[in-house]
Amino acid sequence: MDTGEEEAAAAVARWGDMDADCLVEIFRRLPLDDVAAAAPLVCRSWRAAARDASLWRALDLRGGGGAAARFMPWSPLGAAFAARYGVRRFTFAGYLRLCVARAAGRAAELALPPLLGAPDLDLVSLRCTELRRVALPALSAADDARLPGLVARWRRLEHLELEHRPASFPATAARVGAGCPGFSSLKMAGAIRDVDAAAMAASLPRLKRLCLDGCYLPRHELLAVIHGCLELESLSAKHCVGFDEGDEEVAREAAMIGRLEVGGSRLVDKFDQRDVDGLDDDTSSYVDVM
Repeated sequence: MDTGEEEAAAAVARWGDMDADCLVEIFRRLPLDDVAAAAPLVCRSWRAAARDASLWRALDLRGGGGAAARFMPWSPLGAAFAARYGVRRFTFAGYLRLCVARAAGRAAELALPPLLGAPDLDLVSLRCTELRRVALPALSAADDARLPGLVARWRRLEHLELEHRPASFPATAARVGAGCPGFSSLKMAGAIRDVDAAAMAASLPRLKRLCLDGCYLPRHELLAVIHGCLELESLSAKHCVGFDEGDEEVAREAAMIGRLEVGGSRLVDKFDQRDVDGLDDDTSSYVDVM
């Protein structure tokens, strides 16, 4: 063994001799994918530290704008599992099972990518019952219908983020309101119907923080939310369609809310074709309720 190899081996040994708590704190600063794919291979103590459940309490599996690509077999993560562990067919479902197993029932935060399978939702609903913060992508019609039953198991839920307003939102809000006493924060996109606004007012009157940025949000529905959720401390409805950012009644009725943000919101009749051409395919959400 030459000098360089000896120095490298000595460095690994020094890291391997570190106290387990110190290793866990260091790993806490690493991306989750590195903790999963790389750290366990260095030495036995690293492998043990990488399995510490506290490292897996916050599971952000969205991956930014390339969420789907992150979990493809040819992605860097998939290639790492193939090269280091001999995984022949890397999948998101398999990676999710690994994360859930490592969390050992202690996961507190979970953000999921699009294109979920029904078994994926069942897994996190049954095995991650301590969740406090959950972010879900747009769901299939079948999973949308099951959402109220899924969230009912997260009794400690405090914050829910929905990439697209589910058709089952009224029932979902009712289950959250009845079974999650600490729930206080909601973020949702899509078209807000009158039944959705009524559900927020009736089932979630203790909301503290509400974000509806970019929604189709008619003035009547916005006022219904303001009148029903009297404990709101922060309401963000920026760049919405359905009411004007300078609406005096909205400002007056929301005067008791500590932080109100409605910049960029405007009435539907101010939409022109240039606006529509610049939007993505989700503009169909606006048509659904008009």
